[in-house]
Amino acid sequence: MKRTYIGIILFAILLIIFSVSAFTTTSKDNASHKNIALAQEEIVPPPTRRELRRSFFNKREVLIVYGTKDAKLQNKYKALLDTINQIPQSGRRRNATFSYKAASEITASDIQNNILFLVGTPKEHPLLHRFTQSIPIKISDQGISFHSKTHTSNSHILSVSFYPNPENNKLPFSFFTGNDPQALYDFFEGSIQKAGASFFWQSMDYEVYNASTRIVLGNFNTSWQLDTTSHFDYSEGNNTISQSENYIITTHQKKLSQEATNTLVSDLENTYQNIINFSGHKGSIPKITYHIYNTAEDKGLMLGNTQQAHIDIQNNTVHTIINDKYSNNYIEKENELILHHTLGNASSITLSKGLSVYFTDQWQREGYPYWTARLYESKNTLTLKELFDNELMEKESPLLTECMSGSLVTFLIDHFGKELFLQRFNDWIPSEKELQSLEPIWQQYLAREATKHPKKKRVKPTLTYLKGFNFAHEGYSIYNGYLSQKATEAIAKQQDMGSNALAIVPYSYIRMGNPPTYLSIGSRAGSENDQGVVHSAYEAKKRGMQSLLKPQVFFGNSWPGALEYETEEDWNAFFDYYYRWIRHYAFLAEIHEIDALCMGVEFVKATLTHSEQWKEMFQKTRSLYQGNLTYAANWGEEFETIDFWNELDFIGLNSYYPLSKNDTPTDEELKANFETIKTKIEKVYQTYKKPIVFTEIGFRSIEMPWKNPHADGDTPFNDEHQRRCYEVIFEGIQNEPWCKGILWWKFPSYLEYRGIENTAFTPNNKTTEATVRKWFSK
Repeated sequence: MKRTYIGIILFAILLIIFSVSAFTTTSKDNASHKNIALAQEEIVPPPTRRELRRSFFNKREVLIVYGTKDAKLQNKYKALLDTINQIPQSGRRRNATFSYKAASEITASDIQNNILFLVGTPKEHPLLHRFTQSIPIKISDQGISFHSKTHTSNSHILSVSFYPNPENNKLPFSFFTGNDPQALYDFFEGSIQKAGASFFWQSMDYEVYNASTRIVLGNFNTSWQLDTTSHFDYSEGNNTISQSENYIITTHQKKLSQEATNTLVSDLENTYQNIINFSGHKGSIPKITYHIYNTAEDKGLMLGNTQQAHIDIQNNTVHTIINDKYSNNYIEKENELILHHTLGNASSITLSKGLSVYFTDQWQREGYPYWTARLYESKNTLTLKELFDNELMEKESPLLTECMSGSLVTFLIDHFGKELFLQRFNDWIPSEKELQSLEPIWQQYLAREATKHPKKKRVKPTLTYLKGFNFAHEGYSIYNGYLSQKATEAIAKQQDMGSNALAIVPYSYIRMGNPPTYLSIGSRAGSENDQGVVHSAYEAKKRGMQSLLKPQVFFGNSWPGALEYETEEDWNAFFDYYYRWIRHYAFLAEIHEIDALCMGVEFVKATLTHSEQWKEMFQKTRSLYQGNLTYAANWGEEFETIDFWNELDFIGLNSYYPLSKNDTPTDEELKANFETIKTKIEKVYQTYKKPIVFTEIGFRSIEMPWKNPHADGDTPFNDEHQRRCYEVIFEGIQNEPWCKGILWWKFPSYLEYRGIENTAFTPNNKTTEATVRKWFSK
């Protein structure tokens, strides 16, 4: 009985031990599974910038959350935000709607379900204080701190755009914050007044302002930490270097010798006095602050304006770039500011522009009388009717209108005398009868002036065998577009790969199916504007590389080859608008001595049906521009059949002929098919005896790019297939007498474009790069 009882007890103990062991093992297994699940959660990558912006475009609703303890400021915020949905929006940011709440009213649901914009100081906005704990910038009552520097002034404002919401990272939040509630409200209000309902869009991810000037800015990396490769600090090196009777000279990270400073001040004061004497002004004018920047990139990042020079009437300031790219090239925008104080504004844009240029001796290096003579002899001048059409003056080439306006003012002063001109300056818009009466006298004046300023013949650049790329403005921001240091680095790498040329490709836009209208000329700070073209062309020339200026037109979901109009009236209007646009680039290329100009790209129907209009454009352009002219024809029918090649210096071919229809062709098959393509190319050469340049040719780094080289779409990455195509082309064109070069499509304006293993056309940092180096070095 005892043994049985003891046995039962021992069995029970063993059962308990087994159960505890099993429970422990199960618990360990469960814990292990939980740890794996947690680990899996931890390695989920953060959202990308593109994903956050896509969520904005999908939702297009923004909840503005303001925080302030000041009752007057609360009322101001409400009054301002009550009207925000009535403020016009533009471009791709259009159609967003806004609502607003005070920080004290915000709910958990609001935080989870809305794209948020927060505005307030950390002390007065609890949600902003909470959210900014995840930002790699320290924001506290002491100031805004990062990279071992704290910005403590009441005028310092931090703006962050599109950062992951820490409580729902599928949605972005943005914010304005600072050290002083009133200064912060003033900045917010000013941003809305300046940018409308797009106030929270900005050039870079984070920006620190001192009043209205950016002093620090940069981007976050893919982990949403500070990216040291795109951080700019302009908080130091801003020095007042001279004060004269009428000017305060301030430099921004720009060194200017005492001799250069003295010369500048002397020139400024002399012109100032000339304007005062001309206008007869007797009153006082506040001193003008004259700001000098080293590069267009610096000026653009600080002010959002990359123009060679501009004025700010409200702050009585001039902002100008002084560097080698604009050596002896002056546009003297300060004249505009002085004239604003002395004479006020004219009703005619031409008179306002023209009088400022009138006092500019070396406008675009040679002076406006010289350039007007070039426009006159090439039949590119504007009539008086055009010059007094304010709408046209806003849409025409700014180079052309400034030049012609300067000459018009000179003519009117000569014709009317200074006193009558000054009497008419502010309000005069000539009648139709006056225009008709003055036009023949104006034309006689232009003819006389043209004889006084003969053309300075420049030697047409010898067309070397071009080896290079279409240099693509991929960044669409100031810091990574054509005028940036990153673009300079990209040009330097192309040269290191063996390139001796690059095509610079500024874009305009036509909406397919709409009536013809003016084509816009890029001027936005982050676009392919003139300053970017000048920068990239200069940096290429400095490295012994030739430049082809190759303006193109973007057609949204279509392409230039599909452009078509039903009536000749519309066709004529299109050619008029198109020529006004391309003429701007011809003028720019002549001023800055760019080696070659491409007059058009892939206008298949327009060239095949209206050859004579193209020939007329070529002839007028050749009289103005002294470099090499070409046209980039689409592969196939356009390239093989258009008849105007004799009007040009070389034939441009955008070659996207398929190399094979097969999924797995051998190299021998690809080469044989390219030989067939070459017979089509050589036939054109034999007809016109003009050298042929591949103005575009390219293959994406995808599976089977030989089947449809120009196509987009989601296809697996394969840079070996891209490399094979490059090899076939390089080998096929070597020693061909008709081939005068190749400009691959394409190379980005910043080297980190789209990261590693991207499927884009560029060979940068791919297997194909070594192939390019090998062939370009021959």
